[in-house]
Amino acid sequence: MKTIILTGFLPFGDYTSNPTGASTQYFNTRRIGENKIIGIVLPCTYHGAFEVLSKIMDVERPDAIISTGLSSSVKGIRFEKTFRNLMNGKYPDADGYSPVEIPLDPSHHAVEQLHAKAKHAFLSDILRAKGIPVESSDDAEAFICNALGYLTAKKIQDEKLLMRHIFIHIPWTDDYVSKINLAPEKIFIKKEQLYQAIELLAEHILL
Repeated sequence: MKTIILTGFLPFGDYTSNPTGASTQYFNTRRIGENKIIGIVLPCTYHGAFEVLSKIMDVERPDAIISTGLSSSVKGIRFEKTFRNLMNGKYPDADGYSPVEIPLDPSHHAVEQLHAKAKHAFLSDILRAKGIPVESSDDAEAFICNALGYLTAKKIQDEKLLMRHIFIHIPWTDDYVSKINLAPEKIFIKKEQLYQAIELLAEHILL
């Protein structure tokens, strides 16, 4: 039995809900194929989210990590392949911290960019084959999702951990249509598509 950690976030900013938290709770303790899922809903803070994840990584020693974050501007499941050593929030995190052009790792030998360790093209093709909209990005921007991606990739690299790692941004799911007012150019994804995407990623990330 392999272990996969799935992460989502608590609500942030003015939102009172976050679909990544709901999906993470749904999959917690489930088995997908030969993989056991551990779902962790993280605080929306620059360093606090990774501190929680890092401790669980040390205990569980997972084979893969699938992290999910919410972005109302994406048009599907967006794979974030590159993370920057930068914090530059559009608004404060859950602790009220609002950094402007501050490095996540201030050490002189810090790496400017780190990459998620996964077969992104392979996984993207699997989702597309099921009719799930997919995007790819080399810029996770500089908010909390980027921070979690960068610090997770850094831990995997520094500790030479043999694990896969992906980060996806998702749109709002359609069960929030009556609760969230989005601009006309922004979309909702079907909740069933998101859950199917997570299942497919968990099933294939270790292949």
